[in-house]
Amino acid sequence: MKKHLFSVPKLVLLGVLFVLLACDSSIHGETDNPSLLRQALDLERRHCQLQTSIDSLWDTTSDQLATAMPADFPATDRAIFLKARNADHMRMFMSFKQLDHKSQTLVNKAGEYDKILAAKVHLLLAERRAFEHQKNQFLQQLAQKDLAESRSFAQKIRRASTQVCL
Repeated sequence: MKKHLFSVPKLVLLGVLFVLLACDSSIHGETDNPSLLRQALDLERRHCQLQTSIDSLWDTTSDQLATAMPADFPATDRAIFLKARNADHMRMFMSFKQLDHKSQTLVNKAGEYDKILAAKVHLLLAERRAFEHQKNQFLQQLAQKDLAESRSFAQKIRRASTQVCL
């Protein structure tokens, strides 16, 4: 009888070894989640864009108000209006009626647009909560397999997210 290089038990052992190695490599394949990283970056980018839009809206509104306010406008109210960044707050003051129609319209329109931006921020926060839940689940599953990889991936997300708004 001819002796073969591989016997049946050796082939079975080799097969089991390949399966175990394949399982181990799938664990390492799961340690990096590009989709999760992209989602984190997209959420942070959108947050930055919204914040920039809000700042731009109120910077522009304040600049236009500063030049349009009458000279006899109360100094305290002037300072509050230019720092308020809130149309409802400005309208509460009796001095709001001292602004000309164009300036009142400017504040009202800024307030309307601010409400739209606030709704977008609210939606983004809901998306962020869902993302955080998904991210935490992934990191917990990963930590059960490889704690160091879990911490490394969490750090990778934090580092990437902090670079978006620069």
